[in-house]
Amino acid sequence: MQISSLIDIIGGRLLNSPSISFIYSFKTDPTKVKEGDVFIAKDLDDVENAVKNGAFAIIIENFYPIIDNEIAWIKVDSIEKSLIHLIRYKLAHFNLEAYYCDKISYDLLNIFAVNSSKNIRFISNDLETFIKEFDDIKDDDIIISTNKSILDKLYPNNKNFNSKVFEIKNLTEHSLFEVSFSFDDIYFQRVRLSSIYIPQLIATKDFLDIELDLSRLKSFNHLKPLFLDKTNDLTDFGKSEKFVLVQNNVELIEDEIKYIKSRYKYAKTIFITTSYIKILGENQIILENIDSLKDLLKENTFNAAYLIGLNYNEVFLYLTKLEEENTLF
Repeated sequence: MQISSLIDIIGGRLLNSPSISFIYSFKTDPTKVKEGDVFIAKDLDDVENAVKNGAFAIIIENFYPIIDNEIAWIKVDSIEKSLIHLIRYKLAHFNLEAYYCDKISYDLLNIFAVNSSKNIRFISNDLETFIKEFDDIKDDDIIISTNKSILDKLYPNNKNFNSKVFEIKNLTEHSLFEVSFSFDDIYFQRVRLSSIYIPQLIATKDFLDIELDLSRLKSFNHLKPLFLDKTNDLTDFGKSEKFVLVQNNVELIEDEIKYIKSRYKYAKTIFITTSYIKILGENQIILENIDSLKDLLKENTFNAAYLIGLNYNEVFLYLTKLEEENTLF
């Protein structure tokens, strides 16, 4: 790409008169910069390394001394906007499909896409993360994102992944966390998944067009119970009527709470949060740090404890550690 074209795309201003006029690719990680690249400096401390690694152009938002007048120094008003303009420009040259979806579909696609022949690129809310895979994008790739706003900026010709409505038959809810059902003449027996998330599972199967290896749902942590025995030690799935649920995605909390309350009316549910949740009002216990969780579980009578603001794996490791300590003594 010509330097002049780059400047037009990002709306930048050339600060010097470089001897080079052409760049090959763009990077945000100085360690990945190769000769001929343009480096987008989100952190000015990285500029010197990018120059040493062979950058032909540097894009900056704030003042930085021109330490090599042979390469191009370009000033922009916003690094983030420049990234978006560059990504959008490059994506426009590919024949792609792009979808925005809800968080549950995004996680299920991540779990099951490994067995699909489709080339799927997952865009997180962090543009810099996407940039790391940017050079590998090719025709017929599929872009998936949970952030419609970002996707609209990067690839406006996108679609709603969750737009289809599927007919589920013969639904049996064995528990809050295990279901059987039929879809498209296929019987799914005792799937370890809450019924609230069946539509996303079916949408994933329909989209990937593969037979799902349902054992992979062990990596799906939404409404995934950690069963506890009478001493609050971990026990096997379904071996107790006492369990802990963990959710740290604020977008899912309200729907999951409604689901729990509608399906678990006659049991005692407590809500433990790391910060005040408005929809719970006074019906919540504030947890200052995870080390206090043991005492809270011991002090409160419950069948279900819904933990908000914590990571599932963090809680699992914490409870596992407690179990190991109890075994020692």
